[in-house]
Amino acid sequence: MGKQGALDKAGEALSLSDGTLVSDLFDQEKREVSLRVYHDQEIFDLEMEHLFAKSWLPVAHESEIPNPGDYVRRYAGLDSCLIVRNDDMSISALLNACTHRGMSLCKDEKGNRANFKCPYHGWAFNKKGKLLGAPFEKQMYEGALRENVDALSLTTAKVAELGGMVFVNWDHDAPDFDTYLGDFSWYLRAVMERTNRGLEAVGPPQRHIMRANWKLLAEQLADGYHARSLHESAAQMGALGHNNDPLSWAMIGINVSTPGGHTMRCVDFRSTYQMAGLSEDASVAEMLAAIPPPGVSADLTREIPDNLTPGQMKMLAETPPVVAGLFPGTDFFTMMGVGGSDKGGHGPLFVARTWIPRAPDMFEMLSWVLVERDAPDELREKTRLTSIRNFGISGFIEQDDAEAWQGIQKVVQGPVGRRQTSKYQAQLGINRPDDFEGGGDVYAGFSRDDAQWAWWKRYAEVMGG
Repeated sequence: MGKQGALDKAGEALSLSDGTLVSDLFDQEKREVSLRVYHDQEIFDLEMEHLFAKSWLPVAHESEIPNPGDYVRRYAGLDSCLIVRNDDMSISALLNACTHRGMSLCKDEKGNRANFKCPYHGWAFNKKGKLLGAPFEKQMYEGALRENVDALSLTTAKVAELGGMVFVNWDHDAPDFDTYLGDFSWYLRAVMERTNRGLEAVGPPQRHIMRANWKLLAEQLADGYHARSLHESAAQMGALGHNNDPLSWAMIGINVSTPGGHTMRCVDFRSTYQMAGLSEDASVAEMLAAIPPPGVSADLTREIPDNLTPGQMKMLAETPPVVAGLFPGTDFFTMMGVGGSDKGGHGPLFVARTWIPRAPDMFEMLSWVLVERDAPDELREKTRLTSIRNFGISGFIEQDDAEAWQGIQKVVQGPVGRRQTSKYQAQLGINRPDDFEGGGDVYAGFSRDDAQWAWWKRYAEVMGG
């Protein structure tokens, strides 16, 4: 890989203190990545500045803050922020730091406030971050605050929504959210915008700490290969729903990557409908009604044609997405219910996850359970139970992954282990089905490393390669 990539403010290629160029950590010809990227503090610091301070990051679901004045306190990268519902029902994202001396305005996880008052010196701000005033304002500042309201108001982030998920970006010069999604919008809207009233979160997100580097999760999202070994016990228990064919649920499907680093993993689901009693010539509408997408009831599938194109519906029915990953740190994991969890199969699963880097060897995971607003109570409960049994604090699929991520993290602590590389030489090449409408690079067939390597190429591009 060439040595000129992303540049620092002085126009020089990004480098580490020992003189290593960040671009040298990636070998484009061999398709290998140095394991140093998982443990180095300097790399972590560059990621926070070049990735997480300039990317669109999910922080909440709008259903968590339904009323004016409702707020939740979350993190976008390393920065604490307040996600607030305004009187006009818009949403603000405020840096949780008073502009006077930097004190945190709020320590509560959630609540409802008309304004935010700093506990240190009493400066007050409204729900959109505008400075309202300060104690003894005349005596202290002699009118100077009123003359500098804009400069002294809270730092804000740009805000966007998709499927009710609230995304923020600290960089006001960054491309807008639709540009950020690019070709991936077609896929993600098929997952997130299927019914007329949309999705809501079932309770607050689960939160837990993972003792591993955040990229170990992010780069795995399009990896079907690991599932056949790491999640074999889940398949044997029937938790993955369609394990009659040892290849279908893990290795055969469609992977997608886009230039922005977003990836998707779809599985071939067509044989499952025959197990459910449908004929081979069943229509897309019949398939969706027989085994609805996660979070959707059979009745609600009648609304899907009002919101999605025929191509999106065909994808949801025949090759439904299992995991959709947004660069750098978001995924949406979905799995259709087959047989029902009370009949030995699994119920529907729908989680949105974001990971918040805390250190090179630690990140915090937030997991929301999502369901359609008009879904019946029984479906809501099945979705909730299936989702938390698989993901979150005690999810057994999450525990499988955690064992792998934390195992790698232990290896890279050693001076010899950290000199190893991750290898991505198993390339299928672009292989788009004739009737597949989605954009980006499409790799249909036996799952290989194409989409994962595309994620690393985007990471290297942003970080210095």
